Amino acid sequence: MGSLISVPSPPPPDPEIAKAQEKQEARLDEQERQKLAQIAARRRARMIGGRRSLLSPERENAEMGIKETLG
Repeated sequence: MGSLISVPSPPPPDPEIAKAQEKQEARLDEQERQKLAQIAARRRARMIGGRRSLLSPERENAEMGIKETLG
């Protein structure tokens, strides 16, 4: 009995809608990539930034400390 009633096929999607959807997905992917890069930059700054600011760039090996005595 199902073959007695024919259902018309839906029209194909508008190409403009498909292009707009692709642009939106690309924009969202770029925004997500930028957010992840910002998070990674903040994490790097927290781990390295504070330690580096305390070390003097004038000494060759600043992490070893000062071996000279004063006085």
